[in-house]
Amino acid sequence: MGTQNRTIMGNVISWSIALVTLLVPWSIGCQTIVQRPVADIFKVMEEVELIGNSGLWPGFDTREIPVMVFDSTDTWLFFSDMTPDGFEPVPGKPGVLTYKGQHALVRGNSVARLEERWIATSVLSGYGRRTGEKYNTIDLAGIIVHEQFHVFQRLNHPSWRQNDGVLLFYPAETCESLFLRKMEKESFKRAVTASSADAMAAWSLTALYYRDQRLGSIPGAYSVYERELQRTEGLSDYIERRARRLDPLNASEITSGIAPAGVRDLGYVEGRWIAMILDKLNPGWKIIMEENDSLYLEEILSKKLSERQAVAAELSGRALDSIRNATNDLFSRWQSVKEEEITGYLAQPGYSLMIDASGSPLTIRIFDPLEIEITDDGGVFHRLIFSGANQTSSIRIMNHPCVTYFNNNYQLSAIRITGLINKPVIDYENKRCTLKYDAIDITLNFSEASESGGSVRISL
Repeated sequence: MGTQNRTIMGNVISWSIALVTLLVPWSIGCQTIVQRPVADIFKVMEEVELIGNSGLWPGFDTREIPVMVFDSTDTWLFFSDMTPDGFEPVPGKPGVLTYKGQHALVRGNSVARLEERWIATSVLSGYGRRTGEKYNTIDLAGIIVHEQFHVFQRLNHPSWRQNDGVLLFYPAETCESLFLRKMEKESFKRAVTASSADAMAAWSLTALYYRDQRLGSIPGAYSVYERELQRTEGLSDYIERRARRLDPLNASEITSGIAPAGVRDLGYVEGRWIAMILDKLNPGWKIIMEENDSLYLEEILSKKLSERQAVAAELSGRALDSIRNATNDLFSRWQSVKEEEITGYLAQPGYSLMIDASGSPLTIRIFDPLEIEITDDGGVFHRLIFSGANQTSSIRIMNHPCVTYFNNNYQLSAIRITGLINKPVIDYENKRCTLKYDAIDITLNFSEASESGGSVRISL
């Protein structure tokens, strides 16, 4: 790994983002008032226990991992030997605790720390926000198990952590990289749906060929990220889809495939597919990973294909032309739509706030990897959610776009927000700028500030 790659990996925020399901209000202390729960929590958790007995992964037992669930009215805690403040025992349900309303730890389907221990968290919903699919009891249980498996990973395989901050600096998308990514995905798709082991092996080899071609054209930090993403999120996605007894192709076309969102989505899908392929070609692969958790999924697959002496499959010329033409069309349309979206955002009416944080950079805390675009001037356009802070200032935005910029140390050096309904409040005496309405909460301690019409400029 070169110096540039080490710098990226060393300076980018080293955490994973779990924002695939953002179903709760931004204010974490709030409570949502509804008439009835989304589902019967006890039936859902019965399914969770049954899934835990199905042998999805060696040593993974759902009953050993605490779960905190918000059912849209109250919060429930299962499989825990702790009694956090505000929780009460549930009569007739030994070991189950309840909390009135939405607990602060339950922001979505994720993991959290409870009294120095990792727990899974879930917000029940009747449908998938991104896919639109309706969820039944088994689906809800599978989603919970997905997060429990993340806890299992943290406890048993702490190195299985991808750094999603890398996506903020992902190399600019090109028509060729998009084409290779589509060829790679199409080949894996044919592999996982193949009717025979030989065909599965042949298409897997083709997929790995296109993957090697694509990853070989980008700096090593990004290829490492993609492999780690498969191992962390891809495996959890595999566990969830197996638990929900879904077709391998379920929810495999969430994005257009364009980086960086397409890269994030691809890690889930291909990680799931490679795991399913290994179930057929190398049934002992999970034990192999348990005994050597530094291995990546594609390394185990590649070794098995070599042992089988697999011969790569080939797409027909017609299929190749079809994918190439579709790629060219998609890339052209994406560039046009992206420019229109970002230009329109920057020019929209309302108040604007330009923050120069070069003198006191902020660290990014939260962003949605599936809802960002890299701008032509090197910034990042966030469509949905963004949070950043330093020791004296903080920015939290949800359901409102912004554009961020980074310095050479990959810290936030500038932020631009337009289309604000309310004007930021400038307290010149105390050198503080604040803005709080809806899901926007901004507090900035500044060194300089200026106002011109509806535009506010702040230097930290």
